[in-house]
Amino acid sequence: MTLDELKATLDSFSPVKIEFVARVMESLANPPSANIRSRGTWLTSEPDWIEYFGLALSVHHAATTEPLGLSSFETVFRNACEHLHWPIDPPGSRTQRFVDLVVRSRSGKRRRLSLKSTAARNLSRSALHISKLTEAAWIQDVRTARDRRARTLELFRQYREAVTQIVMLRAFRQDVGSIPHKYQLVEVPVSVFDSIQQAPLRAFERDAPVIECAVGDQIAAAVAIDRSDAKITVRRVQLSACTVHAEWDRA
Repeated sequence: MTLDELKATLDSFSPVKIEFVARVMESLANPPSANIRSRGTWLTSEPDWIEYFGLALSVHHAATTEPLGLSSFETVFRNACEHLHWPIDPPGSRTQRFVDLVVRSRSGKRRRLSLKSTAARNLSRSALHISKLTEAAWIQDVRTARDRRARTLELFRQYREAVTQIVMLRAFRQDVGSIPHKYQLVEVPVSVFDSIQQAPLRAFERDAPVIECAVGDQIAAAVAIDRSDAKITVRRVQLSACTVHAEWDRA
């Protein structure tokens, strides 16, 4: 739409529509400031991607105090990639298991992404938590440590084959009901799960085992097999083992 077409459209709007547009325009005129935490990544090397994402946050909070949730995050992430004309899988298409979005960035590299978000209270500045990496219905049926180990190792083999990156949006807020004052975009390398393949049988003796994941000589995360909810949870993922792409401050 050209500027003249936009003006003509605004002239046809009712007073209510004009007031709504004015509120959105005010938000766009004062977008959250972007703090590039890791320069030269596949996202931060694209200023238009970073700007688009910040503007989308502005528009979102022109209408609600609620944090940008997972469904909205997936849409905004997809739209930012489309803005740069990066090839992506069509919305609603059947992607590979565990994968939310397939995108080919400017470098030509094909990325199969698992997208996550959180707005939990008291988010850590040094570690993150993935409350649901994936469902695992078999958890409630296995009864022996040997079976738990075999099923867990196979699940993570499949996960590593399917997903190339986990990308999480973290919304920091003072309390429930307040608008987030900061958003943080973090990329978790799936390589943090590599050491699971060497986990000993004794690590799976409990009904709900927690398996530590080592990167080098450091514990980078802990995988919890949640038997009550039949899911895999990832705890204490160290930000030092991740890439923090950018943060958007609303203060």
